[in-house]
Amino acid sequence: MNTFALIEIEEIVGRLKIYKLGINSNCEYDEFEREIIKEASYSSELLTIQTRLRDIAECRLLPKEKFRDITPKKEMVKEYEIKTRHLRVYLFYEEQTGKVIVSGGKKTTQVKDINHFRRIKEAYFNQQNKKR
Repeated sequence: MNTFALIEIEEIVGRLKIYKLGINSNCEYDEFEREIIKEASYSSELLTIQTRLRDIAECRLLPKEKFRDITPKKEMVKEYEIKTRHLRVYLFYEEQTGKVIVSGGKKTTQVKDINHFRRIKEAYFNQQNKKR
């Protein structure tokens, strides 16, 4: 069974707190950032994602081309995608804490990344429900 932890992103200040999801002492979002920085080809898009996270924290509305709801029908927990030309970041909204970042990926692996994101989200909420 996975161990989950919410890690506040202190650099993102706003009305909403934004968290990364730690899984077994690992954070997929941090790994995503390291990979993008290492590759260097999409570093400017990573800065754009951070700006959009700040906008979200400040409750600013963003157009669908930049931030969209990807929640499947009949799903209770809202899911979102932050988009740049080549990068994607996936979040879900947990009412008690605010938005939670789960993972990031590239446009070329979007379908696989969304499926992975949803498996993590499901495991997270299953564990939270067991604690209650």
